[in-house]
Amino acid sequence: MTTSPDNKQPFQISGKVVILGMFAFAACMTALMWFYWKMNLAPFLPLQQAIVANQEFAESRPVVEGGRRKGQEDAPNTLRVTMKVDYDPNENLGRIEKLEQTILELAKKSLPQFSEYDQLELNVYWPKQETELTPITAQRITQLK
Repeated sequence: MTTSPDNKQPFQISGKVVILGMFAFAACMTALMWFYWKMNLAPFLPLQQAIVANQEFAESRPVVEGGRRKGQEDAPNTLRVTMKVDYDPNENLGRIEKLEQTILELAKKSLPQFSEYDQLELNVYWPKQETELTPITAQRITQLK
């Protein structure tokens, strides 16, 4: 407890005020996270929706983002797509190449800013069910220019 300098009485805050303050803080943080997420990923939502709309990738949970790595102005402008597959990507390179071509076609159709990107970074992962805790991943980078 703290005391005020005037009368040395302990300063108390009502429990209701503390609880209301906690809820207000949580609501503000949730709104801030939503706003940041919306502003960061909104330009890539059409591609993300196009991937999910494709029946072949309906359960892929894609995340699409783009830009340069922070602090690396000379790095290429990269379009990053991360998605789940239902097979081992390291053993099915033909399927990964076909997936990569499909993603490129969808990106050209659904992203107006596609021409701004220098490369496509495709990250696929396969969460091997009930046998291993770590997912098996593969990464492919395709130069667009």
